[in-house]
Amino acid sequence: MAEEKVYLRIPGRVQIKEAATILGVSSDSVHRYIKQGRLHAEKIDGRYMIPEQEVTHFQSNPRGRLRTEPANWRAYRAGAKVRAMHIEIQVQPNQQAALQVKLQTALDAQEHLFPGTMQRYIFVHSDNPDAITIQLIWKDTELPDETTLQRDLETFRAEFADLLDWQTARYTTMQ
Repeated sequence: MAEEKVYLRIPGRVQIKEAATILGVSSDSVHRYIKQGRLHAEKIDGRYMIPEQEVTHFQSNPRGRLRTEPANWRAYRAGAKVRAMHIEIQVQPNQQAALQVKLQTALDAQEHLFPGTMQRYIFVHSDNPDAITIQLIWKDTELPDETTLQRDLETFRAEFADLLDWQTARYTTMQ
């Protein structure tokens, strides 16, 4: 009867193969992450040992583009100007979770795009999670006419009427 080989086990640490299984990637990918310095590992008894916490918090594909330098300040050429609308509004009581779900659904379905916008953001205030800011940004050359803008805003307000207290909304336009 062949003897089973006993592998090194250290509480709170995993080997390459186990890390690969947890991350859903190949062992080669885990080796590459270690070589790139994205995963910290120590070689113990000839084997890489990785802290379990590093593996569970690891993101194999970081979101967005990793910048090596800060982006430059920008000014549009040919006289185009940037216009923005800032809407500060309160979330209806106990509706934060439902709002998150509905916003994710809108994102997945690519709804409420506000034609002509080049950026759309929704921020939750860090000092008051019941307050959000919606920010819409256009180049003035692509800003829709007032009727179209108001129609799009009304559609958005109606869609989120049960989650956002539109009576508290403060609108600010900027250039």
